[in-house]
Amino acid sequence: MSGVNKVTIVAFVMMLCILLQTNISKADTFLAGDANGWGFKLNGWPNGKTFKTGDYGRAHNVVKVDQAGFDSCNGAGGQVFASGDDKITLTQGTSYFICTIGPHCANGVKATVTAN
Repeated sequence: MSGVNKVTIVAFVMMLCILLQTNISKADTFLAGDANGWGFKLNGWPNGKTFKTGDYGRAHNVVKVDQAGFDSCNGAGGQVFASGDDKITLTQGTSYFICTIGPHCANGVKATVTAN
């Protein structure tokens, strides 16, 4: 086998090893509440879905808060998404979202989303 062929084979094997070690991610888009949109009793909506870093959701009125804001339904200091066509990029870990319209949060319109 000539020297050029050996170099080509070694380069190919090295590229294959690099590709096998690469973590490929694919972003998905989810409508909060699926076809029903954002509504009450949202707690079960994330079940069966896999969220990854880079995914985003769409909703009518959402405030991204910390866990304390989530637990107390307090949106003060949170990041507000209210255009109705918002895209929320998820970071790795757990993100907390509440609705700040009237008593919606107190009535259960809040969700945690965990992205791997």
